Amino acid sequence: MRNKLVLTVFAMALFCAAARAQIAAVYVTSSNLRASNVPSGSSGNPLTTRYETFWASGIGGGVTLNFIPLPVVSLGLDLRGSTKPGATGADTALVGLKLGVHPPLIRIKPYIQGSVGYLATRTPSASNGATLTNKYLAYQVLGGIDYPLIHFVDFRVIEVGGGGVVDSGSSNSPNLFTVNTGLVFHF
Repeated sequence: MRNKLVLTVFAMALFCAAARAQIAAVYVTSSNLRASNVPSGSSGNPLTTRYETFWASGIGGGVTLNFIPLPVVSLGLDLRGSTKPGATGADTALVGLKLGVHPPLIRIKPYIQGSVGYLATRTPSASNGATLTNKYLAYQVLGGIDYPLIHFVDFRVIEVGGGGVVDSGSSNSPNLFTVNTGLVFHF
């Protein structure tokens, strides 16, 4: 009888903690992506492939669905994207796993995540000035810190990430570096 009582109290405590945990988060960010070693066409005699390095500062956003929303840690599926339109720009669409830590005595919420998905880059062509678009399968490892403003809104203080492309077919593979900040809304 005592074991049932202990088990019932434990189950209720776990249920209450999970009920208070937030299942989903939607965020919007200032997305600053630095792409390096991006092919921009060929020029010269003999033809030589040219590579560009550029910053694509645009807007990003996404949603995180926490399938393990515990009080101290959470594990979730993160879907994110970003865009910077124009002749020189980049678009991303990534999916990944996000591990968040919610320390009980500290107000910050650090996290780390690994993502994989689509990257499209646009650069002016080295040969004729037209826009050259490259599409890749890309990966990124990201980490950041969120700071709670009110119960359901956090300020994404900083998010930093690095990555590259899975196979560019070239000896010079494009690399990615991102620095983001924004707001996170919890549900």
